[in-house]
Amino acid sequence: MKLRSLINPYGCAGFALAAWFAIVQKWSLPEFCWATWLGGLLYAWLCVFSAAVHIMLVAGSLRPACEKRLPFVRRVPHGAFVLGVSVLAACGALLAFRLYNYLFGFYGIFLSVFAEMEPHALFGRNGFINSDFYTPVMYLIERLWPLGAGIAIANWSDFTRPQPWKRVVFPMEQEIVRLHLFVLALPFISMLAWAVFGDDYQTVAIVLLMGLLYLMPKKQPATVCNG
Repeated sequence: MKLRSLINPYGCAGFALAAWFAIVQKWSLPEFCWATWLGGLLYAWLCVFSAAVHIMLVAGSLRPACEKRLPFVRRVPHGAFVLGVSVLAACGALLAFRLYNYLFGFYGIFLSVFAEMEPHALFGRNGFINSDFYTPVMYLIERLWPLGAGIAIANWSDFTRPQPWKRVVFPMEQEIVRLHLFVLALPFISMLAWAVFGDDYQTVAIVLLMGLLYLMPKKQPATVCNG
């Protein structure tokens, strides 16, 4: 494995940004849990948005491949083809946005039970489930944006990968799995930090968890050689 795949400089930059704010602002573990939730949601949104824009920008170049698979496309005017692909990309993006919002809303309901925090009207046991979803999201963006920004920096190359249609489902393979691993690691790291640092364990646990979130080596996409 190459050193570059082991040490991601963008991951280090994202880690430094988020960790600095977490230490200075003295985030609690519930705040960090919600910040991680927000980071995963924003990552999914960016994947979907970048994929839709990519498809719209290269819509014309997709015609030859479509004509091979769907011969009737040859009879469609070029402008109509580009418009049709753009409309399909926009509709697919809207559907993906709704799917990810539903999925993260489901996660948020569980998080409001196990990581309840102020204001309870948004993040309490009976708060998040009765909210409109976007109000809690905007509240978190205003206060805990560094972790989401750090995830975007650390994973910027994901937003420019080829095969944009696959990029729409990439968060399912990447961030959703990472969130599950994070949930499993959180209690063990928190207990270890508490055993060593006592009452000041939360900041230490958050920094260690951020290390897992940002600094773990990522699976590199397979390269295709033409020749």
